[in-house]
Amino acid sequence: MGPVLLWLGGCANPSTVEKPSFQDMDKRRIEVADISQLPPPVTRVITGDTLRIVRDAQSPAEKDEMTLFFVRADGTFAFPNIGTVHAAGRTPEEIGEEITGKLASLYRYPAVTVNIALAPGNRIFVGGAVRNPSAYDLTAAVTVEQAIIGAGGMLPYADSRHIALLRMDSKGLYSVYFTELQHMLNPNVERKAVMLQRGDVVFVPKSAIGNAIEWVDLYLNQLLPFSKGIGVGFNYNMRNADTNIVTIP
Repeated sequence: MGPVLLWLGGCANPSTVEKPSFQDMDKRRIEVADISQLPPPVTRVITGDTLRIVRDAQSPAEKDEMTLFFVRADGTFAFPNIGTVHAAGRTPEEIGEEITGKLASLYRYPAVTVNIALAPGNRIFVGGAVRNPSAYDLTAAVTVEQAIIGAGGMLPYADSRHIALLRMDSKGLYSVYFTELQHMLNPNVERKAVMLQRGDVVFVPKSAIGNAIEWVDLYLNQLLPFSKGIGVGFNYNMRNADTNIVTIP
């Protein structure tokens, strides 16, 4: 009996994340020798943080025990004698400058220092074709490579040429940059490390072969369990990324 051909390219798998076009990814590629296009890591306040705010010149007699301020779900907190202050998406220095300006009419030396005392959202996220996709606490400086290794490394069917870095700006909007592991590990190329900041997302997509393997597992091993008993051999038509041909002998 001749081979039976199953055309899987026309079906849609909701668990598959489609990559943008190669042209779009190339426009946002991080050059390993010059990453000046990538914004440097910035510590920004997010909702759920607790800020410690102290006026620099206050005397012991003026000491105020109320120095901790919780950033509410709307991104704001209330400060005595000032009122509501917007904090989410801003740096501690930017918040300090606003409070200092508003305290100028009350104190001769109004300057304040703002620090993040508690940061439950101090995390990065690693997902896609890695062994242990999850959120990881950012307790120290971490690079893209270290984050991937910390997630157990990439799976065999990962697309190492289009590793995506999603970084949020002060307006809460993501910018996406792409790099490839081969250039990261090239000892002949001098480059700066791509450091991560809180809230960054590192996503490793599947390769074309990885998507084909996923289709085989879903449709032949799960939806068609009888195929396990008769044996399944398959090959991939890599010339057409939208259509994978699976051959059952």
